[in-house]
Amino acid sequence: MKNKRLEKRFIIAVFIGSIANVITLVLWVTFRINPIITKVENIKKDIFNNEIRLEYNSFANLQKDIDKTAKKYKLIINIEDINGKILTNNNIKIDLPLITKMIKTNNSTYLIKIYFNKNSNILRAILELIIVQIVVVIIILIITFIYTKEIVLKPINLLIEDIRNYKMGKKTKSRKLNNEFDLIASEFSNLTKRIEEEKKEQTRIIASISHDIKTPLTSIIGYSSLLKDQNLNEEARKYNERINEKALNIKEILLSFDDYLLNQEELKLNLTLIQIKDIVSELNNDYKIELENNNIAFKVTTKIPLEYINVDVLKMKRIFSNMISNSARYLKNKGEILIDIRDNKNNILFIVKDNGPGVREDLIGKIFDPLFTTDNSRKISGLGLSICKEFVEMQGGSIKAYNDNGLTIEFLLPKPKGKNCK
Repeated sequence: MKNKRLEKRFIIAVFIGSIANVITLVLWVTFRINPIITKVENIKKDIFNNEIRLEYNSFANLQKDIDKTAKKYKLIINIEDINGKILTNNNIKIDLPLITKMIKTNNSTYLIKIYFNKNSNILRAILELIIVQIVVVIIILIITFIYTKEIVLKPINLLIEDIRNYKMGKKTKSRKLNNEFDLIASEFSNLTKRIEEEKKEQTRIIASISHDIKTPLTSIIGYSSLLKDQNLNEEARKYNERINEKALNIKEILLSFDDYLLNQEELKLNLTLIQIKDIVSELNNDYKIELENNNIAFKVTTKIPLEYINVDVLKMKRIFSNMISNSARYLKNKGEILIDIRDNKNNILFIVKDNGPGVREDLIGKIFDPLFTTDNSRKISGLGLSICKEFVEMQGGSIKAYNDNGLTIEFLLPKPKGKNCK
């Protein structure tokens, strides 16, 4: 692995930053400090050659020259006696004077300390240095980030992309190992491959079990249905009803298996342009008689029978089958399932409504989640409604559910371009 590339880039970036900082300091000393030092030396010579003498015959004359010099050169000058007592009224908070000198009078010796005031060039220069150093450090950090981000961020972004692609069903690819991040991405790719292999094995087992059960189960349901028409005694009739009921329960479980297997397939769209009236006719042919035989009223209405829609017919059949079977499962006597197909601007709106027990408001947003189950009067479970959502979204639509004296499911599918209802 080339994991030393990142370390080398950091070293190079730090080296370049250090050189830049040294150059900054050299320029600062050359163009700011040296002129100030020269200025201090010139002021020192000028003061003690022309303004302040080294000996005075009285302290008053010394005080007079110091006040005059401080005003002329905009300086702060303190006088200290031999005991260190300050004899002037200046409030100095700077410990280090720029110039010091011993001055004699006829009676005593005094120490003269000369300071630049707070607005002097040297204080501004120090403040400038601090600001420049902060700017230089920020620039060094930015340059280091830009110089190294390709190695640091690119593999992280690729790993995030792999995770997102896997969530969307796309396979990950192995990459050449250049650093630790690539190793993590490679391990993730290997993990997804093992997961896919395990899913394929699970799918194969489920498909095999479902197939092995369907054949004898169909026979059981068929024979028990035939026995209903025979003259059986009361006890035999009850046993036969129990057999038929349990067989139908097993059939429901197998349908859930089929939903699971369907959800594992790589789904593709096979779009066909059809009219709404054809969907209405198919729905009535497929469900009306069966539902009415089970005391469930079934009605399909539309005001746009000639409108066209571009859909995958088989997936539309599965959408309606899952929604209708879900509603029928929880309807009692005088149950009702209504389907209304309406125009909705650039979309066709499908409304599937029943008068069953509905779903708790705090759970209704989850009914399209795979394998979601509620434990109240309406037990929505399995993959039926999640497959409805997937098929609707595959065709460019959207779906939602809400309670309205029962459960209502609405889904929108886009109209084909260039087709009208006439």
